Amino acid sequence: MDPVTRGRIGGSSAAGNLRLLDERDWEWRRRGPTPQAVREFGVREDALRRLPGGAGHVWTDGRLVLKPVGCVPEHAWVCEVFATWVSDEVRVPEPIAPKDGADPRWSIEGWGAHVFAPGRDADLVRELPLVKHASDAFHHAVEHLPRPAFLDTRDDPWAFGDRLAWEDAEPEGDAPTLEVIRRLQDSLRPVGSRSQVIHGDILPNVLVKTGGPPAVIDWPPYFRPVGTANAVAITDAVTFRDAPLALLDAWETGEEWNQLLIRALLYRLGPTGVFAVRNRLMGSLVRHVERVRPVVDAILSRC
Repeated sequence: MDPVTRGRIGGSSAAGNLRLLDERDWEWRRRGPTPQAVREFGVREDALRRLPGGAGHVWTDGRLVLKPVGCVPEHAWVCEVFATWVSDEVRVPEPIAPKDGADPRWSIEGWGAHVFAPGRDADLVRELPLVKHASDAFHHAVEHLPRPAFLDTRDDPWAFGDRLAWEDAEPEGDAPTLEVIRRLQDSLRPVGSRSQVIHGDILPNVLVKTGGPPAVIDWPPYFRPVGTANAVAITDAVTFRDAPLALLDAWETGEEWNQLLIRALLYRLGPTGVFAVRNRLMGSLVRHVERVRPVVDAILSRC
C-alpha cells in the first residue's frame, strides 16, 4: 500500500491538535526561572546557573534544580509519586513544593524544582546492563500505581507517538518516514500483557553514583506493558547510540518481545514524522529514518 494512503504527507487529523513549542515557549525558557519561582522554591539566586544539556533550559544553585514544566498535571503526578518514594534499589529526585503551599501543582509560573540528584550519566553503551537494572528496579517500584488521568489529554508529539504505537492513530510524516511506519504497522499483532505505569525515556535518564544505587530522572509516564520501557531503551541504543543489534536478544522479556520492539520504534517515529512535515527536525532526529532502517530490518526479520 502506498504510504500516502496509510498516513498523510503534510498533515493528519490525528496529529493536528498537538501542542508544539513556539517561539514564545522557547523565549521564556531561555530567560530562565522567574523571580517568583526563585523565591518560592528557596533558590539561592546569587548561585543560580545553567546546567549542561536540557537545551540550556535547566538551572541549578548547586542544591536545587529548576526546570520548565511542560504538562502541569503530569508534573504534579510525578512529584506526588517521588515525594513518597521508598525503594532502596533505585533513587529518584526529591521534589520541592512552593514555600507558601498555595499551589497544589508543585509548580510556579511554569517552573518546577527538585533536589539535585548526585551522580553521573550512565555510559549508554558500556553500562547498558546497569541501565537495565535501574529500569527493572524502577518499574518494580511503580507497578502498583493506577493509570494517571492526564494520559487522556496529554498532547505533546511523544504522546502522539504512543497512540500511534498502541491506539491506531493515523500517522503523519514525509514519504520516507511514512514508508518505515507502514512496514512496522503491517507487522503489528495484539499484545495481551498487563499494562502498568512505565518510564517512556529510561535510556538517557539513569545516573550512576559510586557506592549507592542508580537514580532515574526526567520521567514521562505512560501506561503500557512493562517490557515496553526496555524495548524503547534498547531500540534507542541500537538506533542512536550504535549499540550492537545482538542486544535486542539480550534484553528480551518474553514471547511478545518482538511486538514491543515494533511498538517502541513506532513510538519514536511518530514524533519524527510530525517534526519532519513542519521542517522542525533537529539533532539526532535529522537522520532518524536513515539510522532506524537496519534496526527495522533486523526486528521484522524476527517476526
